[in-house]
Amino acid sequence: MAHEIEAQHAKALAQVIDQSSHWKLQPEKKPPFTSVEQVNDYVMTHNEPLYLRVPLADEDEHLLVKVTSSDADIVFTAISFDQPASTRVHTSHLKLATSAITEMLNDGLPEGKKVASF
Repeated sequence: MAHEIEAQHAKALAQVIDQSSHWKLQPEKKPPFTSVEQVNDYVMTHNEPLYLRVPLADEDEHLLVKVTSSDADIVFTAISFDQPASTRVHTSHLKLATSAITEMLNDGLPEGKKVASF
């Protein structure tokens, strides 16, 4: 059985997301991880996608982004919208993922709303 997100992708993403005070990484229907070590332990024993919890700026709401692997790419799919949107980022460009995710989410939001900065 193949991983929904490769462990190496999850570990690399956890390092990037750990730098944010707003964005969080979490398993499906569970609270966000509190450390990179928690993510590392989780992906070694679970075969499922992870989710990014991205808050809206100046609001208590958040958007969920499903995170999966496809070959050398990490695929980010916004599942909080009626029409899911997705973007792919090669693992070698993972540090650029936050801007690609921000753009994808902001494009799907109504006028005047935007996601919280990374």
